Amino acid sequence: MAAADSIWRTFLQSGAVRLNETSLMRDVGVLRPKETGLYGSKPGFQRMHQLIGYDGICRHLDCWRVEAQKRDTNCTDLEAFAASEPLYEELQKMADSLARDYVADHKIRRMWKKSAAERDQQHENGLLLNKYVLLYEELSYAMNFGDIGRLETCLITWILMFKATSKHKYANAMSEFLCNVHFVYPEGLKRAVCYHILINPTGKKGKFRGVDWCVELNNLFTKVINGGKGLNRTVARIILESPLVQIYRNLHGNFQSNFLHNNLSTQHGESNMAKTFQALCTYMAGHSANEVKHRRKSHHRVPDLLAKGQELMSAGDGVDIVDRAEEGDVDVDMDNI
Repeated sequence: MAAADSIWRTFLQSGAVRLNETSLMRDVGVLRPKETGLYGSKPGFQRMHQLIGYDGICRHLDCWRVEAQKRDTNCTDLEAFAASEPLYEELQKMADSLARDYVADHKIRRMWKKSAAERDQQHENGLLLNKYVLLYEELSYAMNFGDIGRLETCLITWILMFKATSKHKYANAMSEFLCNVHFVYPEGLKRAVCYHILINPTGKKGKFRGVDWCVELNNLFTKVINGGKGLNRTVARIILESPLVQIYRNLHGNFQSNFLHNNLSTQHGESNMAKTFQALCTYMAGHSANEVKHRRKSHHRVPDLLAKGQELMSAGDGVDIVDRAEEGDVDVDMDNI
């Protein structure tokens, strides 16, 4: 949730950042034309998560189109490129070029220092957007598939981004948590904590969830639903009933199934977004979202969140976390991770 909100603060919160033809808000106008006002105010996690995923797909496709056209002028679109039946080695080389030339890195500061005649300010913003979308996709993938090692690696990057977008509580909580796990806890406790950051209640592939979600659900059934009422609502009663929570849930599920209750929730399938994606890819191609157009101006310059976050961390806000962790003064709330 915090990661999606950081992207919203960077690309949608400010009014100036929405004015460019290649901005994220213009993409929202194609993907969700009736919800642009909602995305400009408080879209919530689910809408932002879906927007980042959809926009990331179309931006990746447009980058492939641009790179394919550079290598072969006859490939005016991805259909023509696919019809040419490229070899795997060629695709690998193109993927390396995409990661090197279409994602912002240390060279972004050199671009900012160029003269106005040599710069494409909207393309610079697009490079940063591609970078943040890829970081979000990697974080989401690591969490959904329970890749603890990759998740910890991603958190280091997002700590800096949270710091840069004024989400200091999340940045401090994650920093303290990582310092505790890797520098304070003994080996056995470290292993137990690491392997219980994410859990998979359903046992299905790609369905890992944060442990705090399940803790809060268990608290609901233990303290509210099965915790007793009136004089029966005591600590002793809650402790007595807590081992039977799962049995009660199974019984309720059997009753609903046997009596054909129609109020059970339904998980809908993924929407067919082919036509919408085609429209957005056409819009990106028409406005050269991933191509350099010299002298193109921008109403707003997107900041380098990693560099900005690193500057804030090194300025004194958070540099003593390791020292406090070693002294045992750090208290981590796992619900914030």
